[in-house]
Amino acid sequence: MDQPSDQLSTNQPPTNMPHTDSPPKTGQFKESNFLQFRMPTWEEDISLNHNSVAPFENHPAPSEMPFQAFAHYRNISQLTDELLDGVPLETFVARDHYPIPADNDREGYNANHNAVYFLNGLADHLKLMKFVHQHGCTVENYFDFGCASGRVLRHFCTQGGVANLWGSDINGRHIKWLNDFLPAQLKPIHNHCLPHLPIADNSIDLISAFSVFTHIDTFETAWLAELYRILRPGGMVYLTVQNDASWQRLRESPDDHPLNAMVLKRQPDFRRILENDLPDHRVDFRRTNLGPYRALVFHSNRYLQRTWGRYFDIIDILPLYHGIHQSVFLGTKR
Repeated sequence: MDQPSDQLSTNQPPTNMPHTDSPPKTGQFKESNFLQFRMPTWEEDISLNHNSVAPFENHPAPSEMPFQAFAHYRNISQLTDELLDGVPLETFVARDHYPIPADNDREGYNANHNAVYFLNGLADHLKLMKFVHQHGCTVENYFDFGCASGRVLRHFCTQGGVANLWGSDINGRHIKWLNDFLPAQLKPIHNHCLPHLPIADNSIDLISAFSVFTHIDTFETAWLAELYRILRPGGMVYLTVQNDASWQRLRESPDDHPLNAMVLKRQPDFRRILENDLPDHRVDFRRTNLGPYRALVFHSNRYLQRTWGRYFDIIDILPLYHGIHQSVFLGTKR
């Protein structure tokens, strides 16, 4: 997925803002009007960077970096002693011989802090494996939906234990990076925003999606159905969301919090909106009017139970378990 824009609007724009997402009314159509609602090419309308050819400028591999950087920043990551389970952090670092992508090739994660980027991805990998072990799930095929340039997948490549790895992303440049720098056990797919994955039915044991459904404003249920299709019976999903706990966290955050600041630029009364509880449904905001990666989405717990629970048996919804403001939806396929 692409770098977040600083523009955001709700799917019900304020009256003082022109609504640029709707096509001209019947009888008013002109080609010049139509073009302002479309991306320059059809590929860019449903994906990103499909033809990127710029060379990559990577950072050194973790195993080539001074270990002091990892030790220094460990406390600001979510990498707890419980997750490490007695394995020294040095062991995880020494196993990773793959380069770290440049800041502009890693979805904005931890810019200028390569050790933190590594540590946060390792924490998510270990959380996933803890979830797997707790629920007795055998994982031979793992799929990371919206994998970016392998922030989590790199740890599945280096730490072992899973034979077949899949990842997909809407940003073609991320997929090119994975093909160029991570091993052949990983199968990267450049997907588009229309719900389809070229993966066999009932073939995946574990699916994750980090900060993906937080941006899907259309075809959400079709994407849930697509994940359901490829997941085997008894397989598990680990999907991050912005839910009631996330809404409360933003309510308690200052206006210069990155998410608050983005919303306030396009929705000046967002602070007043936050004073109320998250509505008992899904709430979408727009941060740009064009392209497939344009939304910021909040799901109430009751909405997750009512809608997502139709596709997956809900194991738990873990508040604020991913990063500082996202929660985790844990589910299984009956």
